[in-house]
Amino acid sequence: MYKTGHQKHLKNRLAVNYKGRGAEKIYYISHRLYKRGFKRTAMVFKRLNQLLFRVYIPPQVKIGKRLQLPHGGFGVVMHKDTIIGDDAIIFHNVTVANGGARIGDRVYIGTGAVIIGAVRIGNDVTIGAHAVVNFDVPDGCTVVGPRAQIIKKNSTDVSEKDMS
Repeated sequence: MYKTGHQKHLKNRLAVNYKGRGAEKIYYISHRLYKRGFKRTAMVFKRLNQLLFRVYIPPQVKIGKRLQLPHGGFGVVMHKDTIIGDDAIIFHNVTVANGGARIGDRVYIGTGAVIIGAVRIGNDVTIGAHAVVNFDVPDGCTVVGPRAQIIKKNSTDVSEKDMS
């Protein structure tokens, strides 16, 4: 797929033609300030993000390059110990809770998804809307459902027999 303009540098195959509205930029400023020891100022930027965009991403969260928060990231909440790789796309009302989640590169997290606990989410993973993930997900998988289950692993459909 040929990418134009802003999309040329994106590595996520599910990238949307979207320029950040500011929530991502404010997070990156907050994180840089926190790393340089300006913790109070970083918290002011976190609060600004909450007020302007309804995004709760503490400056301690480590997020790689080119984060995308379509719809302004409205309602995104993350625990301070979360680590996310490059080229993540995180839709609105996503919660990453209870600390220590490790999320890989080029992930796509759909609207309303919940990631609970110290789980590891691999690279190139797609998490569907409203999925509740409380288990480790290997690279290249697609996870769907309120009682989340893997339906696709490395471009191969997973049968019900494989899941038991």
